[in-house]
Amino acid sequence: MTLVEQLKAADEKRKQGNWYPAANGTETPFKTRSGVTLLYCYQPSTGNHAYLNCETDLILSDEESQSLLSL
Repeated sequence: MTLVEQLKAADEKRKQGNWYPAANGTETPFKTRSGVTLLYCYQPSTGNHAYLNCETDLILSDEESQSLLSL
């Protein structure tokens, strides 16, 4: 990835905003049956909700979170 592409990607990410614990910041991390610690989060700028894998510090896709939650 070129420097210009990296800067453009960083700008796009910055526009989306940060993720915060859901329920007005009162959400707490929990362990799944597989032992992975997740935190339910909210992104105010987009109105999206998602799970944060606390071990990898990555926001999970819907498919990944459903798999970990055994849904």
